[in-house]
Amino acid sequence: MTLDPASANTSAHAAPMPLDAPVMSVIVPSSARMEMFWKVMCERRKYCPSHAMLSLCTVSMHARYRRTMARSPQREILSFRFPEPIQRVTARGSRIFVLPMQQATTISIGAYALIDPAAVPIAGLAHLTATMLSRGTRHRSERQFATRVDVLGASFQAGSTHRSIGAEITGLPETADELIALLAESLSEPRFDPAEFEKAKQQHLASFPIRLADSAYRVRRIFQKLRFPGHSYSASLYGWPSSVAQITIEDVRQWYQALVEGQPWRILATGALDPVRGTAALEQSFAAIGGSGDATISPPPSPPAAIGIGQGVMTDQVELRLGHPAPSLTSDDYAATILIATAFAGHFRSRINMLVREQEGLTYGAYGGVTAGKDHGTFILSTSTTPENLPRMLSLLYAEWDRLVQEPLREDELHQARQSLYNNFWRSIETPDGTAAIALDLAINDLPADYYTRLLAEIDQLDPAALLAVQQRVFDPSRMLTAAVGELDVIARALAPYGSPHHIVLEEEQQ
Repeated sequence: MTLDPASANTSAHAAPMPLDAPVMSVIVPSSARMEMFWKVMCERRKYCPSHAMLSLCTVSMHARYRRTMARSPQREILSFRFPEPIQRVTARGSRIFVLPMQQATTISIGAYALIDPAAVPIAGLAHLTATMLSRGTRHRSERQFATRVDVLGASFQAGSTHRSIGAEITGLPETADELIALLAESLSEPRFDPAEFEKAKQQHLASFPIRLADSAYRVRRIFQKLRFPGHSYSASLYGWPSSVAQITIEDVRQWYQALVEGQPWRILATGALDPVRGTAALEQSFAAIGGSGDATISPPPSPPAAIGIGQGVMTDQVELRLGHPAPSLTSDDYAATILIATAFAGHFRSRINMLVREQEGLTYGAYGGVTAGKDHGTFILSTSTTPENLPRMLSLLYAEWDRLVQEPLREDELHQARQSLYNNFWRSIETPDGTAAIALDLAINDLPADYYTRLLAEIDQLDPAALLAVQQRVFDPSRMLTAAVGELDVIARALAPYGSPHHIVLEEEQQ
């Protein structure tokens, strides 16, 4: 049996549990809802004011869950199929992808220029430019643009990554032509008003102290620098105060104009869209955007093992990130890697989370996964703990990494991991926004439309013996990258047995 966006009936999915429901009245009929329930428990600690009580509730509910599963045979995992999009190429080389969804009630349209982060002349320029895309057009002021979006009952978002910059608009199908025209207007004729630019720039500068007060932000940046030393991926998307301060409105105009005229663009539409009329409207509206410029990124090198630490503002918790390079989206090892990563740390009942949260009570959650592009991949595990529990936490995590390269994963671990992966993909195609995100991933990385269909079919065929070689090759503890943020002296002592902790000061702090 297959499930695809064209036939998905989202009303058949159970409604999520209300957040104010009493703990013991919750019914958990499947592993997917079990995972959802405990994620809510983790986020809404008011259910269990102490970890001891949380553990007691957890043990009771998991005992009931195990008894239920013991009486029920494992269900067949439904196969996943991503539909073939309608594709067109404009005269300027922009590629258009259209994915109609019969059961959808909205449409989502996005357009993105591919960029090489090494070619962005000033750190933070792409982010600040993206911010300006929602602040009016040549024909509309910022207020008029926002009002028009509201009148259409739509939502508009602009943003950038290391790989792309663009915007997306979501609204009702009866306004499809207007939505397409408004998105094209915002991207081909942005206003770039000097007064709005100064306002956006000051707001951006004011955001840095807030970011730096967040230990999770600091530890992500430290890990980023460990993973991509000397590469453009190591830079902050937001830049830093000294780089943002020197950006002018002319920098924004010139850099963006070069993107509109010279870089490749990807234009996507999903949802309740008439395929013929919608495709024609996209071709007409975006005819003036795009070019044949090179957006190829040099692959980042694989770094040696390293430990980076940073001083936290709030030191009652230590933020941890552990990981290493992983296969790219096009690697033969990618399917095996994401299945291993999911079984190891990618869902609530994963090996790591069950150990450090359920058995040891060291954290409210430990989750990991693979982020990948066409040219690189990274496995990263995220968790936090108290300074007192940090040595024990590190000991367990490093020991589990050693175990992962020595022992095959169990069949039940792999079955649960497959369920989690499939559930995530099913949920991702329930809405036009979710389907657009997958389509954008395919478009930006130049992957075939059936990429994820084939990927999940391959995952379904993997067995523990075949996976062990990938575990040893990819999850090698000798390549471990560890980032920690907290009280410097405390985390330095705790990490000393595993290498030489290096204090990393972020560019955002060097003012």
